[in-house]
Amino acid sequence: MAARLVDALRDVLAGWQDDVPASWIPVLRQVELGFDGCDPSLDFEAWEPIFPSRRARGFPGAPAGAHMLRAFDGIDPDAVRCVVLGQDPYPEPGFATGRAFEAGNVAAWRELDKMFSRSVRAYMQQICAARTGRPELARSFGDWPGLLSEIEAGSVRIEPPGEIADRWVREGVLLLNSSLTLSRFRVEVDPHQSRGHLPVWRPLIQAVLRHLAASGRPIVYLGFGDAAAENLRLAGLDTPRDPQATFQRPHPAFADDLFSLENPFVACNRHLAAAGLRPIGW
Repeated sequence: MAARLVDALRDVLAGWQDDVPASWIPVLRQVELGFDGCDPSLDFEAWEPIFPSRRARGFPGAPAGAHMLRAFDGIDPDAVRCVVLGQDPYPEPGFATGRAFEAGNVAAWRELDKMFSRSVRAYMQQICAARTGRPELARSFGDWPGLLSEIEAGSVRIEPPGEIADRWVREGVLLLNSSLTLSRFRVEVDPHQSRGHLPVWRPLIQAVLRHLAASGRPIVYLGFGDAAAENLRLAGLDTPRDPQATFQRPHPAFADDLFSLENPFVACNRHLAAAGLRPIGW
């Protein structure tokens, strides 16, 4: 007989604060996860993983260092200059790292072509367009093969997949998802996502966003997809006050919808420069 998803989440997340880096404890200490918002009718099979795992309890084959609260590792709250807010972890335990738009266990950019999701590839098209000042690299998802050829030829210089997220974190980017765990996935959003994991994590995401908003520092929020838009709205960041700014975009899985709008990484750096701050080296 299937168990309930809410009970499985309560079990897996018991003592989750133990996995939070010390600098984030004052922000998250009082957070109570939203188990009451998790639909009690959602079932859960014993063989299903909830991933990424807790810190130091990794699955066999999971990316090195992956855990559900990894987004907070290596970056203090006062160092955040940009929040990239996505939807949920990459929908496969072997790729999900705990940081938004990072695919683990990928040695070379060409390996992204083996994945069914467009999201990381489309995201990287916009990163490369912003880094090089060449918007033609992200006009369409059809431009990905050409960009890949330029990366492999060295005409577009970029770190290997396993290193680039560390670069963004050092630059002050918080790579956060609206849900920090996943169990079942569908492109059109599975009930496990919409009525399970997302409401459970919403209080924590709100605590982070509200803390950063209250700092009054110049911070840019880049939201990708409907779940991110909802969290930004709830935190009052859909129309933030200067010197903070929000740029909301479709999820990169809908690549050409994303590409029809201004590159958000270019918009981020324009806002930081206007505030007299160093742009992010995307």
